[in-house]
Amino acid sequence: MRFSLLKSLCVSVLMSATAGVVWAAAPVSLDVAGNIYSENCAVCHGDRGDGQSRARFGLTPKPRDFTSPGAAAELNRNRMITSVVQGREGTAMVGWHGRLSMAQIEGVVDYIRSTFMRLAPTEEELAVNEPRLQHGKVLYEEHCRVCHGDKGNGATWTNSVLNPPPRNFTSPQARRILTRKRMLASVTYGRKETAMMGFSNRLSETDVHAVVDYIRATFMKGAVVADAGVMDLSGSRALGGGHAGAAPHGRAPASIGSHGMAPRLGQSQAAVHKVDMNAPFPAGLRADFERGRGIYMANCTACHGARGDGLGSRAYFMQPKPRNFLHIESRSMFNRPALFRAIMMGKAGTVMPAWGTVLTPQQVADVAEFVYQDFIHPNPDEIVPEQEAAVQEDKKKAQ
Repeated sequence: MRFSLLKSLCVSVLMSATAGVVWAAAPVSLDVAGNIYSENCAVCHGDRGDGQSRARFGLTPKPRDFTSPGAAAELNRNRMITSVVQGREGTAMVGWHGRLSMAQIEGVVDYIRSTFMRLAPTEEELAVNEPRLQHGKVLYEEHCRVCHGDKGNGATWTNSVLNPPPRNFTSPQARRILTRKRMLASVTYGRKETAMMGFSNRLSETDVHAVVDYIRATFMKGAVVADAGVMDLSGSRALGGGHAGAAPHGRAPASIGSHGMAPRLGQSQAAVHKVDMNAPFPAGLRADFERGRGIYMANCTACHGARGDGLGSRAYFMQPKPRNFLHIESRSMFNRPALFRAIMMGKAGTVMPAWGTVLTPQQVADVAEFVYQDFIHPNPDEIVPEQEAAVQEDKKKAQ
């Protein structure tokens, strides 16, 4: 009895002492917050944060479109947190305080703001970039808007007609995989097996840079991945020097200018570096071509094909299609470090796995060396033009 009374007294004292104390929960990561959004918010606000969900047809007023300029101007972070906690009277927005922790609520609000909302640039940023971005805006509206839409998330008709649909620049995946270099290549050369055509015969190099920078500044927010083995904005190489595992061929394909990281607003775009096609593998790895051939033939041909043309036996069933290493874009983008990183890390949003969980770094370098020498940068005397390759293959089958 005396012990019970003492225990109750201690609990009461402890509760009194801690009254009003807020215990800070660890913040949630962007990936976790993205999952929370997908499970709880996307049903009304849409996967793209634009309110274009099926539920919108039965709701008045409609769910908030976070991608609109008005949302960015009207919704500050505190207001959004309050709305998620308490709900919004007169709307279908309910309060989530009983279902999500404050850390989760703050995380999902930050996810929405960084993923979908076009936050206004500072006056200094506008002063530096306005002429270039305005030029890019004109080009986007003339050439890109018909497919990618006014908000960069795909025009309504193209999302239902084109397969695959045009790139949604506002999506988290776009920020994960679309480096500035890759976007420059896509606008210049197009994207094979998609409706994306090349604009090299319509736009100058300056125009291509302007429209890509407009898309990145207007629709894409947040950090993007860096390309291995190319030059960053400061001119420093991403991976170390030397010339390990060099191919015996002396010809490098023409390459567009590229950066390893997305340019920050206010930085000069004058210095543009080409991909170094002789860049070595990281960590001093020296690759074996023949070992790489064996690994490729045993593991990669079902998707990428024995010729590296992306026409493997499983490719028909895949969307997006496997990489065609013979395409001019691939030959402009993939040096040894880029191939090594792509094989090691895989590619989000595709069936390309992270082979670094199965193969050793040495094996990854070996298969990358085979792909580089056989498909990306082959001996000029052994190149078979793409348009003739299928004809020759048909002749072989007919014999």
